[in-house]
Amino acid sequence: MLGASFAWLVAILDFLFGCHHGSISRVFTLEGETYKVCCDCGARFAYSLETMSIVRRLPLTPMHTRFRIA
Repeated sequence: MLGASFAWLVAILDFLFGCHHGSISRVFTLEGETYKVCCDCGARFAYSLETMSIVRRLPLTPMHTRFRIA
């Protein structure tokens, strides 16, 4: 039960102080997935080519796959 209430708190704080996704990229289709990306924070949004609109926010990728260290 604590996890659910914590998720609500995180959602509220993200809404108040997080990125409002003001600058969204063009549409990308990679590996069979069509999406747009927030240029400020890197959040990804699933995009429908049929309705030409954002469908939902995609889950964050694991931290170890976000950054490539050479």
